[in-house]
Amino acid sequence: MKFNSLLALTQDISLTIMVKSPLDMEYVLSKSICKVLDRELRISHSFGGSNTLDCQIHFDESVDEIIKKIEQNQFQYAVVKKDDLFNRPSNLAIRSVLYFPADKNYVFITNQNVDSEIIKEINYGILNHLLEFKYLHSSFINFTEDNLIVKKGIPMHMGTLRFSDEWKREKKKRFIEVE
Repeated sequence: MKFNSLLALTQDISLTIMVKSPLDMEYVLSKSICKVLDRELRISHSFGGSNTLDCQIHFDESVDEIIKKIEQNQFQYAVVKKDDLFNRPSNLAIRSVLYFPADKNYVFITNQNVDSEIIKEINYGILNHLLEFKYLHSSFINFTEDNLIVKKGIPMHMGTLRFSDEWKREKKKRFIEVE
């Protein structure tokens, strides 16, 4: 008999995702990220896990301020339009976690200093529930593994690169044999 050995969140995770407004798609994406990570947490608890997830959304009217706060590590996560990043000077501190080709192109970003194991867990949480994620909003229906984990002009976070390698190497399955 085979069981999925990834018992979801293997450590406590706290995310505060910055977005411009509750009226924009960035907010919908952020809430969806929190929702699928919460699903991953509940699965972990059903297998005896005791980790916690604190996922919140924080608003800031200015994309420049959001990016500045991510760069300075005041906040660790944001969802922004891809175009908002390309109208800025190149920045070595900003890293892409995931790329969302929805009604426009959005990027889930973080600071390069965020622990790569946490970024891997976030990626696993989202990709393990990709089908559910796709049906949270009509703009998400075309999300696939191939178009979420791509480098689109923004350096990827090391945790995303490691996740991608593991995900592909293990053929998208993490199983152990149980007698």
